[in-house]
Amino acid sequence: MAIIQTENLSYVYSEGTPFRKTAIDNINISIEEGEFVGIIGHTGSGKSTLVQHLNGLLKPTSGRVLFNGQDINSSKEFTRTVRFSVGLCFQYPEYQLFESTVYRDIAFGPKNMGLSEKEIEEHVLKAADFVGLKKEMLNKSPFDLSGGEKRRVAIAGVIAMEPKVLILDEPTAGLDPQGRDTISDMIDNYRISTGSTVIVVSHSMEDVAKNASKVLVMNRGKVEFFTGVKEVFSNYERLVEIGLNVPQITGIFIDLKSRGYDVRTDIYTVAEAKKELVRLFRERGALK
Repeated sequence: MAIIQTENLSYVYSEGTPFRKTAIDNINISIEEGEFVGIIGHTGSGKSTLVQHLNGLLKPTSGRVLFNGQDINSSKEFTRTVRFSVGLCFQYPEYQLFESTVYRDIAFGPKNMGLSEKEIEEHVLKAADFVGLKKEMLNKSPFDLSGGEKRRVAIAGVIAMEPKVLILDEPTAGLDPQGRDTISDMIDNYRISTGSTVIVVSHSMEDVAKNASKVLVMNRGKVEFFTGVKEVFSNYERLVEIGLNVPQITGIFIDLKSRGYDVRTDIYTVAEAKKELVRLFRERGALK
């Protein structure tokens, strides 16, 4: 059974006014436990609106969101429970840090879950260790940290609740390449080590291609594609039409193919590219 499911989900902003806008329209998706789903789409396609429905921050104009088969808006009590089980980390989450110390910021979620002080400490230390924050940093002000460190503190605050579903909206936005790789690898390692479901909204085709098991492509509030990585990026002409692109490494192989080289175009990572180039060079006698 799906851990997260939407049924005919729609949401309209400013209903009844001249500014009425349908942000998401009749969304039907099913996400299984343990999956890593990447969500991509042009600006204004409905990505952020969609994920804010998945833990009850927004209430549907029509349709339903189900968590383990139950409507998350069936009662206030269940909605509150879901918000601890489905953790959402907003874009630029470091702007939402507000406590006096890193420890207190990470502890905010577990504290609101009603855990004991000992349990809170266990959750905080475990989350901090997972995102690579040293113990001596926990007593520092979060505002004394670097941008990448702040990002990790904010993500740790969600992880500390040990959600069954972790949702991150543009977790690598604004970071340098090394910072992006660190956060991206950390998120994938979290999914592997905990078995949790991970949903990531991203503009980085490379990050999505590298980590996701399925890709949800949003276009004008609707689902354009929701399938495996290879199936989505094989539709590169349609992706370009709706304002998206394929990973840069894929674009290189598409270009090589157009120039007459016998290469695959379903290449999405550097590791795959290396294997394909080695094969090509060996066939041409350039490598033994």
